Amino acid sequence: MFPISFIAGILASLAAASAAPAAQPGDVQSFKDWAVGCDNGGICRTVSLVPEELGTPFDDLHGPVSIIRTADADDILRIRAAVHTENIDRYRMLVDGRLVDTGPIVQGDYPIEIVGEDARKVAQAIINGSQLVLQGPAGETISQISLAGSSAALRFMDQQQGRTGTDTALVAKGSRTFQPARREIPTVLVDQWKAAELEPEIADIVALAEKSRCRDDRFGVVEDQVFPLGKRGNRYRALVLISCGAGAYNFSSAPYIGEYVENPRATSGWSFSPAKFDRQPSWGGEGADPLLVNPGWDELEQTLSSYGKGRGLGDCGRAENYVWDGNMFRLIEASAMTECRGAHEWITVWRADYRKSETPASETD
Repeated sequence: MFPISFIAGILASLAAASAAPAAQPGDVQSFKDWAVGCDNGGICRTVSLVPEELGTPFDDLHGPVSIIRTADADDILRIRAAVHTENIDRYRMLVDGRLVDTGPIVQGDYPIEIVGEDARKVAQAIINGSQLVLQGPAGETISQISLAGSSAALRFMDQQQGRTGTDTALVAKGSRTFQPARREIPTVLVDQWKAAELEPEIADIVALAEKSRCRDDRFGVVEDQVFPLGKRGNRYRALVLISCGAGAYNFSSAPYIGEYVENPRATSGWSFSPAKFDRQPSWGGEGADPLLVNPGWDELEQTLSSYGKGRGLGDCGRAENYVWDGNMFRLIEASAMTECRGAHEWITVWRADYRKSETPASETD
């Protein structure tokens, strides 16, 4: 038999995971031609924007450039550039006409990535510069980036990571020794029900749609979606996404949780209620039933995503990813880009881990 202290420790760890703090995503700030933000783990990212007076998307300029830094003792600094080139295998990076880095262009999400001491040297050049240019091996220009606001954005990162006045700051340098703050990424404990295929009938969905907040927004071709959430004892649950209007590039859905109780003497039919979220999806707004935009569902992991584009280019907006914990949807990732200025690389402002419980709640719960 396990000692009581061992069992108590297990219960305490499960309770801590289940009682993860409410999600509090950070904000994205903009400083002239750069946007910056940090997540709850202290990882900060700043991304270059198209200058407002230029008005040309980065698809034509092969950008943007981003700078990412961790807040822990490892202190990982990366500078990345998104370029789309053919038959060019090397780059030269210049700041105000001075060569600051050179290297290969590789295949993948980040064709140009600079790390370590090289990244620090480039960051210092960026802080003190006004324009960054990426060239191919023959001197051809493949990207031009405004550095206006980059110094302020990196100063913001120093502040958020507690580096101001320390020897590790990029902008706000000082002599103090950097002491990383203790940051813990929350873990959501997921109580996943036994797989089952029972789901509401079409008549149930039609009746639900008629009573939903979406009743007056359902025009043209509508597509409601139903996904089984599993079975526990004689109870079945399902996620229902009611189509709730559409624009040129955003399609809204109202999420509901349906429950069916199987009884040998009688059947109660399906009942529905708006899905619960620990953090309201940004598209629906506070104080109203939740609303998702361009939703996606992962059946195996039971994760639900919402991806709202500020415009068709997809260079701004907000996105959230949630996991179903057996009772409600819990935010595990959020990202945003508040400026519609060519930055397809959005900034992560919240993240959490999750794990599935190995000891599901009682079949009678």
